[in-house]
Amino acid sequence: MGRIGGCAATTARYAPAAAGAATMAVMGLWGSARDAMGNDEVATHYAALLSLRQLFHLLSNVDAVHGTYYLLMHGWMALGASPTIMRIPSLISMTAAAAIIVIIGRRLTGSGWAGLFAGLIMALTPVITFYAQTARSYAMVFTCVLGSTLALLRALEAETGKRTDARIARRWLSYGALVTLGGYMNELSLLVLAAHAVTVLLTRHGRRTVAHWAAAATAGAVLVVPLVLISIPESSQIGWITRPDFKDLGTLFHDYFGGTTVAPVLVFALAAAALLPPRSTWRLRRGGASRDAGTISESAWWRRGGVSLPSVAAPLLVVPASVLILESLLARPLYIDRYVLYGEAGAALLAGAGLYRIGRWLSHAADRRALTWALGASLCLCVFLLQLGLYHFIRTPGSREFNYGGPARYVRVNAQPGDGVLFFNSFYRKARLGYPRDFQEVSDFAMAVPPMEAGTFNGLNKPFAVIRPLMLAHRRIWVVGRSPYAVLRSPPIRGEGELLKSRFTLIAERHFKGIVITLWLRR
Repeated sequence: MGRIGGCAATTARYAPAAAGAATMAVMGLWGSARDAMGNDEVATHYAALLSLRQLFHLLSNVDAVHGTYYLLMHGWMALGASPTIMRIPSLISMTAAAAIIVIIGRRLTGSGWAGLFAGLIMALTPVITFYAQTARSYAMVFTCVLGSTLALLRALEAETGKRTDARIARRWLSYGALVTLGGYMNELSLLVLAAHAVTVLLTRHGRRTVAHWAAAATAGAVLVVPLVLISIPESSQIGWITRPDFKDLGTLFHDYFGGTTVAPVLVFALAAAALLPPRSTWRLRRGGASRDAGTISESAWWRRGGVSLPSVAAPLLVVPASVLILESLLARPLYIDRYVLYGEAGAALLAGAGLYRIGRWLSHAADRRALTWALGASLCLCVFLLQLGLYHFIRTPGSREFNYGGPARYVRVNAQPGDGVLFFNSFYRKARLGYPRDFQEVSDFAMAVPPMEAGTFNGLNKPFAVIRPLMLAHRRIWVVGRSPYAVLRSPPIRGEGELLKSRFTLIAERHFKGIVITLWLRR
């Protein structure tokens, strides 16, 4: 009987995490089997299929910041090279992240329901499912950040409990290792250390704990320095990033709380409910989590000390994004919302705790415990239904910044032997990288050095003096990338554009997301 009871307790303990992970898996699988690849996915597809020698040649010129991810994908793509298979690691990572966020929520509140609500809200946030089915490193970064946050909680618990120095050291070592792993997935994940610093200070555990955290965090960050030094010379790749404005703040709000109008307001209100003093005070007691999720303290969470859900979630939500935005306003712009995607975990934790808190209030008032989970399930379903149209949209090719699949297929279906192709500018040569078979019938006559030899994604073009007679030797030329009118205003490709306008006739034009395909016939 004791063994059966223990198994039942274990099942009940991990059931919320399993439910959260299952929801994330379903949301991630829905619509992931699409062939169209965007700009980032084409880069991943191309880099992962290179030999290790060719990959290191690429990373010595561009994208060193994504080098660890490309190496992992290089091994994974041995299983298959289709876009669907390529997206599976991101789906696995987000599924693991959903489970971790449930565990964190339970640990900080003592309630599996609060953790489950947080996991469900995370899984139902459109931007999370967007990156769960995008072959890029951001889902893995999200998981590493949540893993390091859970490791931080375990280390702080060890500091205040009856643990040996060796066990405390092992927990801090685990924390530092996860910080390093996240840094190698994307060095801007190290901004989470600023959030963790605020959490550690809010706990007021004393100088010894602060010193241990500082040592682990510093060691984890220092180990990422080689990647930072390698990527600095490649910083010209992000020269397109502009300084953030109010529109960017609005985008970040929708990233964290939801993509429509009503749903993010609802989730934000739930998150605010978890921050209101003095009753939003679920916390870890000395040596472990409080079993009474409704424990009330006489002081607000930011004054009380100790580890609480708000002291962990609020800094995670606010601090990394704020630091990156401030840096981008004062120095070189680096802010892109996906670089701090992991801040959404703070919003989900707060919303889950706020939802549970409201349910507890109502259940006490009505003397019905079932009202807690019934309210939570109803509101999560409401969040889902309010964003149903957006869920559908982000699973279409048009949701990506560029759609290379559609243009490549259009060229393949309509190309004739002997056709030429120009990429205006060479950035759009990624269409050929991602879909080389679709360009077998056309000649990329302007390319001087292929991307593989150049160690880039774009390759190198011939000068216009060499390209001009080659253009005139072709009866039909496809142009991939920009509209024919924008070409005339772009100095690097103005010569080709003017020659097209003067010696060729535009006979077909097709617009795709971020790309225009035109076909020109020589007069």
